[in-house]
Parts: sequence; C-alpha cells; structure tokens
Amino acid sequence: MNRLRRADGQVAQLLVTHLRAHPHLDFSPYELAQALRLSHGTARRHLLRLAATGQVRRTTQTPARFQITT
Repeated sequence: MNRLRRADGQVAQLLVTHLRAHPHLDFSPYELAQALRLSHGTARRHLLRLAATGQVRRTTQTPARFQITT
C-alpha cells in the first residue's frame, strides 16, 4: 500500500477527525493506519501524544486501542 507523507499536525488532525466520526468505537493504531493510509508507527506515536494531552483515551493497554474523549 502506498502511504502519503504528511506534516505532523495534519496526522494528528486526521486521527482526531476519524475518531470523532466514530465516538462509540475504539481503534487500534493498525486499524487507524489502514483507514488513513499511515504507517502503524506514525499512527501509534501520534495516538500516544494525543492520549498524553487528553484528546483521546487509551481504552486497553494490550492490545492498544484508542477512542476519542467526550
């Protein structure tokens, strides 16, 4: 799969937008990476940053899953 290179701020916004569109669901970094055409590592790194700032919450530790905060 061909992944697009995006600026850091754009990646975070894409993740937040996708999570807001599905507030009742939680996603793994891999699922989000597939949906948004990102690398798994990039998605995970940004999700951890967003979780640290409280914009998203980690619903499970292993496997890692994330959901938008309400």
